[in-house]
Amino acid sequence: MTQFFETTQGILVLGAMIGAGCFAAGTIIPNAFRWASAERFRKSKGDARGAAMLTVLALDDFVGASYAAVHDTPEFNPINDGEFAFHVPDPTLVLPSGQDLSVLGEELLEEILWLSNRVTNLSNALDVLDLSRPGFDSFFERREEGYAVLGAKAMDLIERLLAEFDVRLPDKPDYYRQREGFAAILQNAGERQLRRIKLTPKVEPEPGGSNITQLFPKTGGDAD
Repeated sequence: MTQFFETTQGILVLGAMIGAGCFAAGTIIPNAFRWASAERFRKSKGDARGAAMLTVLALDDFVGASYAAVHDTPEFNPINDGEFAFHVPDPTLVLPSGQDLSVLGEELLEEILWLSNRVTNLSNALDVLDLSRPGFDSFFERREEGYAVLGAKAMDLIERLLAEFDVRLPDKPDYYRQREGFAAILQNAGERQLRRIKLTPKVEPEPGGSNITQLFPKTGGDAD
């Protein structure tokens, strides 16, 4: 058999076989690389889309909880008007656990994490208000405005995720207009702030004096 390849015809056949093998390798290997690359891209895109959908659902849950919270009228104890209770719990943002959200991109990941942190900060800030002060230290107004702002921000993030990763939310009833509800609350908050500014008297400093309140009484020559 080997003697055949020593003849002129055998050499030609062998050359043809080698050429065909090289051609096949040159065709198959690049195609294999392209297929593997396309498969990785599809998997990466699928992972990102799945993470986006889970994040959208988490944000939507927070939006619903915020909408319920800002429309929740507290119930006061008829025996003790300083004691009250809400009908719904404070909103919390629970991001998908065990999910790599970095596949959403650095910018979106950062904004989502910042929103989660702002939700925690608002809850902590409301906890330190002195409810024994007149008007409950504006607790109800600050709570309402705070969750309206964060709810609206979450809706903005949802819209970006829906557009960028081609996902969609289930349809909601036509009368459930969350964005309009948040906007109305923020408008009322702005109007309250304007009224407060107008009603607050301006304190003019005395000529030659200081508008800084002294913490300690003056003594000696300074008391004159």
